[in-house]
Parts: sequence; C-alpha cells; structure tokens
Amino acid sequence: MIGYYPINPAAGAAENEDAFGSRFFRTHFTDYMRQVCSIDGQTPILELLLTSGQVLDVSHVMELKPEYGLFCVFRDERNCEDTYNTYVRYQTIFRINVLSKPHEERPIGFNMQNAPATLDTDKVSHNGKHRRKPAKAPARTPRKK
Repeated sequence: MIGYYPINPAAGAAENEDAFGSRFFRTHFTDYMRQVCSIDGQTPILELLLTSGQVLDVSHVMELKPEYGLFCVFRDERNCEDTYNTYVRYQTIFRINVLSKPHEERPIGFNMQNAPATLDTDKVSHNGKHRRKPAKAPARTPRKK
C-alpha cells in the first residue's frame, strides 16, 4: 500500500519524538558533524534520505523548529554552485548519511559555520532556563598543497 508510514509510531510526546527530530539535530548531530568537519583534506557531505526516496545533499542547516527544519540544499553535487531552501518535517527523514570525500573530488560540502544559533542554544542551565553556549573558535580552513 502506498502512503505515509510513521518511522516512530509513538511520535508526539517529547520523550518519544521522531528518531531524527529537533533534539537529535541539536545534540548528537552537532557534536558528530563538528568532528567530521574538522578532518583535514576531507569535505564533509550530509545526505538526508526522505521517506519519499528523495536524497537531499545539505549545504547547511538554517533553522530548527519543533516539527520541521529549514535546510539549504545543493541542486547538483557535481558543481555545488546552486542551492535552494527547503522545509523538511522531521518525521519524513528516513536515514542520514555522513560521508567525506577528498577536496579534489568534492571541494564544497556541508558547512557547520553557517549553522544557526539554535544548534547551540538548546543547552539548559541548572535553573531550567536556556543559556547560550560561549562561541567557539572558527573551524580551521584546509591547507592548500
């Protein structure tokens, strides 16, 4: 039967949010992608595979809301010149691929430096109020050979 099948049937309650919900993007995803983006000589590539079968080659995350995210996506991975912005409901994300290719093969990829402040502001202080993490030093740019 063709149609939408929820990945997480218990979605709705905060503790049972979709596997790739906003909490995932603010925690595990951010920490891991910072590590991937810091590998010298490699271009990080982030692919979102949607339940429709479409693959989004993400340039950067623009905004994270409770029900959806706004992503800047490359139109064509061969030249990475053109991008478009797309709103994606978290429940439609089926899989996330994180790849890295040598700069010679792919000079432009996912960029954490364009990440919105919302990726860092989900940390909560001891009194329950949100606090902003101090700014980190900018990521190193790869050395040219």
